[in-house]
Amino acid sequence: MKVFKNGKVVFPDGVSDCAVVVDCGKIIGFSETLAAENAETVDAKGGYIFPGFIDIHVHGGGGADFMDGSPEAMETAIATHLAHGTTSICPTTMSAELGEIDRTFKVYREVKERGRYEANLLGLHLEGPFISPKMCGAQRLELIISPTEKEINWLKENADIIARISCAPEVEGVLEMAEALKEDKIQFSMGHTNATYEQAEEAFEKGFSSVTHMYSATSGFHKVNQKVHIGVTQAGYGVDGLFVELIGDGCHVPKELLRLVKRFKGAEYICLVTDAMRAAGTDVTESYLGSICPENRVIIDDGVAKLPDKSFFAGSIGTMDRAVRFAVTTAGLPVHEVSKMVSLTPARLLGIDVEKGSLEKGKDADIVIMDEAFTVQSVFVKGKQVV
Repeated sequence: MKVFKNGKVVFPDGVSDCAVVVDCGKIIGFSETLAAENAETVDAKGGYIFPGFIDIHVHGGGGADFMDGSPEAMETAIATHLAHGTTSICPTTMSAELGEIDRTFKVYREVKERGRYEANLLGLHLEGPFISPKMCGAQRLELIISPTEKEINWLKENADIIARISCAPEVEGVLEMAEALKEDKIQFSMGHTNATYEQAEEAFEKGFSSVTHMYSATSGFHKVNQKVHIGVTQAGYGVDGLFVELIGDGCHVPKELLRLVKRFKGAEYICLVTDAMRAAGTDVTESYLGSICPENRVIIDDGVAKLPDKSFFAGSIGTMDRAVRFAVTTAGLPVHEVSKMVSLTPARLLGIDVEKGSLEKGKDADIVIMDEAFTVQSVFVKGKQVV
């Protein structure tokens, strides 16, 4: 049994000075009187006691990418983000040859079997290759494809380890893919898309539940055959019940935009993500987006990864604690609302909010202690200290 005390406990509706009592990996209450006499005390030293962060879009960290092809690389990236408060994670792939993605499937299964990771693995997130060539951003154009029956069957065979797929609903075969995989409970998100608002509405009606990194490779005001359309970015605002991701590194989304999206969507429908690539948690000035090859070289400049010609951002080098600091100290959002955006809202999106996402009785004791400057001091997964 553990008692987390002397801290400001961040609940979904506010912050309170109380204790969090944990037993057998679960939260059992918020009064010290519940604890046994020999309970272990965890002193938050006046800091904040957060629920563990949930990152649903992250490619790597610590010099490793989730597609590097080895369990050790995957475990390195997981551990890097765990040290920054991410207690639950969706390792994310990007557009690549199907054989390379399939290799990542096999590595993920091996990592799960080895069980040497401390964070909760929530399933893989596939960002591509079923995206729009017009909105590929830093992803390589020659690797983008439209799904056929072959790809759909391949995805069904691996549905047990796939949590999310980011794709462009206007691409031929994508809506059919979503329909075919509906029974497999894979969450579909509109990403790297040039869809119109009307196409986004149709995608939502057919099961798409979110927008991938809104404002980054999501369509906006544009013309199709000389007719003015609005796009997926506006659908993020206008379609009730549609979740949106925002990259929380402070570079992809400025503070004013974060405030604007929060004003209209509310913290209940915003997931802050890192979209971090392998350079996250390092101090390198050059790196690679995806596999290590000349075509994937990127530079690290002004706190973000960019293509060498600086024409596009190439993923972030952010971590979830950085997202919290930016949202609270720079954007000025309330701590409890930021907590929702990094924990409870992504848990709701993935359908795991019964067990995770907030400090509530009966939920898993995934806990992050941050000081008053919002720097991680310690991390606990199901009550066990891991950082």
